Amino acid sequence: MWTEAVDLHSHSYYSDGLHSPAEMANRAFLAGVKIWSLTDHDTSKGWEEAQAECEKLGIKFIQGVEITCKVELQSEILDPKSWHLLAYFPNGSNSDFRTWLDGLKDARVPRMKNMISALNEMGYDLAFEDVQKFSTGAIGRPHLARALVEKGYVDSVSAAFDELIGDGCSAFRERPLPTISEAVSRVRMAGGITSLAHSKYYGIETPKLIARLKQLGVDCIEAFHSSHSESYRLELMEQGMPITVGGDSHGTEARPSPGKMVVPMKYLHSSFCL
Repeated sequence: MWTEAVDLHSHSYYSDGLHSPAEMANRAFLAGVKIWSLTDHDTSKGWEEAQAECEKLGIKFIQGVEITCKVELQSEILDPKSWHLLAYFPNGSNSDFRTWLDGLKDARVPRMKNMISALNEMGYDLAFEDVQKFSTGAIGRPHLARALVEKGYVDSVSAAFDELIGDGCSAFRERPLPTISEAVSRVRMAGGITSLAHSKYYGIETPKLIARLKQLGVDCIEAFHSSHSESYRLELMEQGMPITVGGDSHGTEARPSPGKMVVPMKYLHSSFCL
């Protein structure tokens, strides 16, 4: 049996999405989603709003977050600066986890200030406040990119990443990140479930990747992601791990709404089945 009624990966303006949690919940509902999770980067700030809207709409909301972690395995073909671990709490999280998560979010601020200082040294007139106004939660590079566009220094967000703030660019700066193992432990202590997000991005051979994830105690893998080909989805499903599904909607033109992700119920983790 296949379903389009589950989407476990989307973003609001509390990280790098364009819309409110309530708006994203409505978009999920209109797309026929019945089980939905908001997974903003390193923050739980939108959970209450999303939960309230989902109760009005009659769809099931699952607390979620996309945790930015250190690279676990080096790739010979790609050079990612981080791995992303999705965490889900079907029965709700606890205050200890949210406190830990707040620490991750706070670590973004010094990094952003370092990047702005680098840009200032390069001759760009930019202040922290210019970037902060684009963020309502966890501040990140997409907000910096929007500030650069507003100032007229670049023509688009993608140009900002390509020329100035992308991985390896002159104004890029690292920030402290937890390991996958640490994140898994924190989520597990709070009664949650973990899934590696968009594994294609990391450039690791599938058998090697799955073996390491099992070793680390990761519960699932996001086999059905909007960037994954049908052949890659099948390859991941054949590895014996439960899977999750997510369109990774940010409310943009490319992926405006959650939903419309067809996934086989047979392989979906039992906590997310209808």
